[in-house]
Amino acid sequence: MKILSFTASGSYARFRCSHTTTSALTYSSIHPVAVRGLIGAMLGIEYHELYEKTKDLQIGIKLLNPVIKDTQAFNLIPQTKNNSAANFQSRIQFLRDPAYQIYVQGESAILSELQEVLTNRNFVFTPYLGNSEHIAKVDFVGLYDPKTIKSKFSDTIMVKELVDLEKLDMDQICFDRIPIMNNATREYKEYQNVVMTPQNRTPLRKEQEVFKVGEDHVCFL
Repeated sequence: MKILSFTASGSYARFRCSHTTTSALTYSSIHPVAVRGLIGAMLGIEYHELYEKTKDLQIGIKLLNPVIKDTQAFNLIPQTKNNSAANFQSRIQFLRDPAYQIYVQGESAILSELQEVLTNRNFVFTPYLGNSEHIAKVDFVGLYDPKTIKSKFSDTIMVKELVDLEKLDMDQICFDRIPIMNNATREYKEYQNVVMTPQNRTPLRKEQEVFKVGEDHVCFL
């Protein structure tokens, strides 16, 4: 199968952690479930069809900028009819200057359709990074015939258990537990502990099979 690559960036992003309510935290990066939603928006896939049409897409994510989080306080106003509850303040986290290179592997039909909308920039719905307020700048990079090689490093977000942590500069990495799969009702059903190293090649514990896409070594989550 071919692999399509595109970049997505913006001034801010927020991928809300599902276990938070009034104090909304964000995952440290866009995750595979959010990428499938982003692809669905650009292609105009209907909500009730999104899961079935994107569930088999394999997603790899490369961080292009360091992970920086801002926290802002908001005064939230109850919107329920006849709700006399008082306004309340909430602290909400955002990612600042997020930028990603996304790798997508899947059926040729959906990759061709995605390449067309990315190249012509005729998105059905405006792409955004987690919240509709955070519009994404999306650019097509290329469509590749990948090679499978053995490598001791990866350029993409990796499962923590596969990373050689002793060879990493701890000031330059980020750990998180992110959702990698959901179900038809948008409930997260599978998570992975991952390591993110922006613009640095991530050393692995041992040689792994990876995809060589251009100059990058890509692993899918």
